[in-house]
Parts: sequence; C-alpha cells; structure tokens
Amino acid sequence: MKQFSLGLVLLTVFSLSQVFGIEKVKPQLELQEIQEFIGQWKGVGQLKRGSTQGGWIEESLWEWKFSKQDSALVYKSPKGKFVKELKVSFEGDMYVAQGINADGDKIELRGNRDDSGKLVLMNAGQTLPSRISFRTVAAGKRMVVSFERKISEALYTRLGEVGATRKGSMFGKGVQEVVCIVSGGKGTMPVNFEGQTYYVCCTGCRDYFNENAAAIVAEYASKKKN
Repeated sequence: MKQFSLGLVLLTVFSLSQVFGIEKVKPQLELQEIQEFIGQWKGVGQLKRGSTQGGWIEESLWEWKFSKQDSALVYKSPKGKFVKELKVSFEGDMYVAQGINADGDKIELRGNRDDSGKLVLMNAGQTLPSRISFRTVAAGKRMVVSFERKISEALYTRLGEVGATRKGSMFGKGVQEVVCIVSGGKGTMPVNFEGQTYYVCCTGCRDYFNENAAAIVAEYASKKKN
C-alpha cells in the first residue's frame, strides 16, 4: 500500500467534504510530521542512564483527536512518573502541548522539531517538567522520551528518561507496513466499509473514519488510481 501525498490528500478531502458534509478538521501537515508517535508504547524509565536503580515501567498511548475546530495529537500515560496527559496542537509556527503533570498541575509547553526530527517542548512556567523531548528510533519502532528540570537560563538537569517499544512492533526484515487510510500513518486497527477492510492508526482515526467513511474511501480510491 503506497504512501500518498499529504498535501494532495488534504486538498482532495476538503473538496469531498463539500459533497459528503464532513465537518471535522483533517490532520494538519505539521502534526502529520510527528504522527509516527501514534500507537501504544511500553518501556523502562531510568533516573540515571545505564542504571536500574530507581527504575520503573511506564506505558503510554498516542492517538489523534478530531473536532470541528481543530485536530491534535493526545498523549496519555495514566501512571506516568512525570506527565499524565498532553494535547499537542500546532499554533502559528510552533507545537503547543497542554496537559497535566504527575502532581496534577496544569502544564503548557511550546517548541519545535530540531534538525534530527526530535520534538523539543519547553515550559515557560515553574511547573515540572521544564523540558520534554520525544524522538523515535529503529524506524519508528522505539521511542525515547526525556524529562528535564531547568536550573539556569541555559542549563537543564535530567529528571528521567523512558525508552519504550511500540506494542506490536516486528523487528524482522521484510515486514510490510499497512497505511492508515485517514492520516497516512501506520495502520494497526481494521475498519470496514461496504464489505471492504481498511486500516487506521488509532481510535481517533477510527471514529473519524466511521463518521465519514464514504468520503474517505472515495478519496483513497482516487489516489490509488493516480
């Protein structure tokens, strides 16, 4: 299943929405650039890299959330040591993450991707963490999340780091990845329309597909012909 042009996808779906009445907002291109985060993750947390002392197991979930006003990526880690939940949107020229830390305090972080593709978010307030970094490795099968505290204008100290593996990942060669029909990400969840099976990457895309299946399938079919 071939990847399709994200720009053309958005344009086509916008046109189809006029016919089929789609009201929810499609994913922004900037958010699609980090949609590799989508999925369920489980990993080991470390206070000090290379040391198991004080270590913990942490599970998290990334998924799309669509509304009539915007689209966002939502991060949930109910038992997270530093952060419980984040809603990541794109405003102006940067990513904005609003959520709740492990103490139950509201937090807001802003930032961008660096040259390596790592998403770096910084907190201008006094709440922790002061900085969070997300990066994927091993072709998107592993994720490293770093949490830091600001100690001076330019210096940060490590709070902890989580190295996680995407649930259901296969590290063998020759594994063909299925594409999400909604976002173009990695399809992991089957959905059906008129007797045909397609795949989506998360419950957010599943709900979006179920509400707008005719338009999405028509757009997808037109892309396969080109």
